[in-house]
Amino acid sequence: MIITDALARRLEYAEAIDAAGCVDAACVLDRDCDASSMPIAGGVLTFCGAESPLTHAIGIGMHGPVTLDEILEVEHYFESRDAPVAIDVCPHAYPSLREILAERSYRSGDYHNVLVHSLPVLSLPDLPPEISVRRTVADDEELYATTVISGFFSRDYLSDAEFRLGRMLFHMPCTTGFLAYISGQVAAGGGLSMRNSVASLFGDATLPKCRGRGVHRALITERLRIASAAGCDIAVAGTQPGSGSQRNYQGLGFEVAYTKITMLK
Repeated sequence: MIITDALARRLEYAEAIDAAGCVDAACVLDRDCDASSMPIAGGVLTFCGAESPLTHAIGIGMHGPVTLDEILEVEHYFESRDAPVAIDVCPHAYPSLREILAERSYRSGDYHNVLVHSLPVLSLPDLPPEISVRRTVADDEELYATTVISGFFSRDYLSDAEFRLGRMLFHMPCTTGFLAYISGQVAAGGGLSMRNSVASLFGDATLPKCRGRGVHRALITERLRIASAAGCDIAVAGTQPGSGSQRNYQGLGFEVAYTKITMLK
């Protein structure tokens, strides 16, 4: 697959809209919450709490040069909410973004890979007989939130804020949750968002005791089937470089499109 600037814009836009959807979900769950989002410089700023991993800027500089005034507005948005300034930078963004961030002494934070797979997928492996995957229903909110967040943090105890994060993921617009089981016991969860023919696979998490048994591959496989049947032409997922999650995605035909970096003020 040739990774063009136009394709990168599609992928970054899909992620930015999903991030704004998390804000919408937070406001549905609690009308008095201070979650918010704001479009700027071709991207979206999201605030879901000062400590939330969903509080950052996405898609900045993908549709044109970025100005200093825009970056100052980004900084004010986060700092006025006592949140760290975190800007995800795509290598396909206009160079002015990197130049301004360098001038303002931003430092590098986490890296994450964006992986893609063309759709439809005509042949996918059958699930192992002991593993099943199903879509969530309304009554699954607590189970889904607990499974995904417990798997992400690798522990059973969840704070109220962490549990709310899982509920937000469950209620995101245009999103379907999936739960995977091993011999009838819940083992993993993940989401699928479909917008503008882009299928975004996100929020994957497997409970520690269930890892290494093929359940994550099964979860990816089932979402690829659903996205292919829905007419999407590309699937995208984000992983930490070199992680087991990345290996599972690449084992099912995904390839690294590019690597993004979170820049911190």
